[in-house]
Amino acid sequence: MPDVELRWRPSGGRGEYEHVPQDVLLGRNIVIDPISVPNARIKTDAWGRIKDGKPRIRRENPNDRQLLNVAQLVAALALLPDPIREDKGSVVLPLRDKAYVISAISFRVIHADERTAVCIPQRLKVLHDNGTIDLVDRLRRIGEFLGRSDTPTSVRKEANDYRRIAANGVSSADFRSVANHLIAWLTKHPEFEESIETPSDDFLVDTPAEHVNISLDTSMTADETKRRLVAHYRIDRNRKIRRAKVKLFKNEHGDISCENCSFDFEQKYGERGNGFIEVHHLLPLAALLPNSITSLSDLILLCSNCHRMVHRTKPLLDANSLREITRLEWIPSLRPNVAQ
Repeated sequence: MPDVELRWRPSGGRGEYEHVPQDVLLGRNIVIDPISVPNARIKTDAWGRIKDGKPRIRRENPNDRQLLNVAQLVAALALLPDPIREDKGSVVLPLRDKAYVISAISFRVIHADERTAVCIPQRLKVLHDNGTIDLVDRLRRIGEFLGRSDTPTSVRKEANDYRRIAANGVSSADFRSVANHLIAWLTKHPEFEESIETPSDDFLVDTPAEHVNISLDTSMTADETKRRLVAHYRIDRNRKIRRAKVKLFKNEHGDISCENCSFDFEQKYGERGNGFIEVHHLLPLAALLPNSITSLSDLILLCSNCHRMVHRTKPLLDANSLREITRLEWIPSLRPNVAQ
């Protein structure tokens, strides 16, 4: 079966989800494979239907608050804050309870018959944000966290409750309560939280994203700032992502050079400098979603000097400020395409 995506659409005051392509879920009940609990299958009360000629997700018991809808269930499984369906016009990062809308969830359908479709969560998008959360990676890491023996007894109890509820196979609202307790503990223990929220090794080849309406929480604790800085460095140093960005830049410009000062290591150092450059993520620390899939358009190539200047202060220097300091034009917007 092909992948399928649930996409949020405005409808009245709250919004609803469509399923695309429609034939994958049409007439089928959605069952979630949570990844974090092996062999678990969680039956939801959500079905793929046609309403007014359009593919829509519909619940059998829409007023039953003891059951989570699909978006709420995925968020709870992924230890993310509780989402809403009403668009507030912006999103605050880091994500908060009842303050964001899941705009899309993609699934891999691993089994389907006439009445059910077993779906594995793949990626998640948030309304008013260009980022993408790698759910496969996040849920796998959560599964590892649930099995750790070096956490307090109270945390291990919550972990057992998480696995028990998943094994019961019902999209119980109890998931939300367990998720809230685990999130609260992880927030106070960034060394454990970091093991879950490490940026994804995956990446997207894209064009620069349009402006989105994001507000950043500038009151982050020292631990939160440290954790996000670690995540930022890991994106900068990720070999897979670095190779993809360097290859893309060389294909477009014909060389490998600093996008701020145009320094070319090969021109200066000969063969020893061939292919050498550093990669920097442009987004501010607070704008990184957990387990983010990096967009190559959010990366720039910098020489060692420019990169060190960016990271010398907190908050990190942005690209425009770096340009002003060095009194250079912003190279990517001006340089011709010299690729043959």
